[in-house]
Amino acid sequence: MAITDLLDQAAEAGVIFVLSGNRVGLRGDPTAIKEWAPRLRKQRGAVLREVQKRQAGMHRIWIIRPPMRAAFTVACPQGATAAEVRAVWINADVEPQE
Repeated sequence: MAITDLLDQAAEAGVIFVLSGNRVGLRGDPTAIKEWAPRLRKQRGAVLREVQKRQAGMHRIWIIRPPMRAAFTVACPQGATAAEVRAVWINADVEPQE
C-alpha cells in the first residue's frame, strides 16, 4: 500500500498526525491509534516525510478578505492549506499571517 493511502486511511479512521521536529505524534481516537500505530511505525521514515510534505503549505493563522466585507483572521490549530481555507470562504482573498 502506498504511504499516501496509508495516511489517508488512518486519518479517515480518526488518527490525527502532529509533527514535532523529526517525529510524528498520533492524536485522536484511541482505538484508531491502537490499530494504526503498529502499521505506521513499520514505515516511520516514509510517514515522517509524507506528513512533513503535507504540512509544508499549512499555516495556523489566515487573513480572510471576503468581497464587500472587512478583513478578519481565522486560527486553525492543526493548520490549513490555502485550498482548504478557500473552500470555506469562497471568493475571498486569503493569505497566511506570518
